[in-house]
Amino acid sequence: MKRALYVLGLLLQVTGLVVTLVAATAFFGTPSTLAMLRMMLVGVAFFVPGWLLVRKR
Repeated sequence: MKRALYVLGLLLQVTGLVVTLVAATAFFGTPSTLAMLRMMLVGVAFFVPGWLLVRKR
């Protein structure tokens, strides 16, 4: 069970980082700053629970 939560946490962390990096590169230099910030917020929303899951182990 602990291993499954650890793997889930890692998956959430990687997903959050990828979403944030895609947002930063896809919207860089465009006038869609608000869309970029929203997408980065989604990435952070994935990353933080994953970080908490992995940290507790």
